[in-house]
Amino acid sequence: LAQKITSKWNIKLFSTYASTEMSTAFTECEFGKGGHHQPDLIISEILDEHNNEVENGELGELTITTLGIEGMPLLRFKTGDLLRKHIEKCVCGSNSYRLGPVEGRKQHMIKYKGTTLYPPALHDVLSHFDEIKLHLIEIYSNDLGTDEILLRVVSTDESENFLLRIKDQFRAKLRVTPTIKFEKIDHLQNIIFRPESRKPITFIDYRE
Repeated sequence: LAQKITSKWNIKLFSTYASTEMSTAFTECEFGKGGHHQPDLIISEILDEHNNEVENGELGELTITTLGIEGMPLLRFKTGDLLRKHIEKCVCGSNSYRLGPVEGRKQHMIKYKGTTLYPPALHDVLSHFDEIKLHLIEIYSNDLGTDEILLRVVSTDESENFLLRIKDQFRAKLRVTPTIKFEKIDHLQNIIFRPESRKPITFIDYRE
């Protein structure tokens, strides 16, 4: 997405990651190597499923302890976000470690044909195509109890050749090919842009 934006506008783009619970943010410097940690505001740990800290660069759940918050301090609060910590000194000269990007939510993990996936990886593949104007990811369980993925897309090209291009991109990036269905824009807009939701809904999990 960042590559698409900067290809159209001559701007500097900085990614930032935050939540209300953190009371701070992790923001990239100009070198774009992850969001810098603010050691005077927060303690962050990247933990595995047994609450042990993972090695540098390994995927784990971000767990935070806030500093200086008096109204609602948090001690080892699990955010549910899965990302990696990078401790090497940044090119900008800062000694603080860096986090990100967020690769998925713990509860959104998908086991598909022997491969572990998260929705952001699916979003990234679809955003590769300018022809795709809207998309919705749906996850559900089949009769065997395993995960299935349906990608509903609005595209300016609904040809078989374009469908094969999408599938080839998924195989190259994620090693699996979900089910893909072309939709009419009016139908998908009503699902994605709901009046009661502040954000567009691009992921629906129907699993029990």
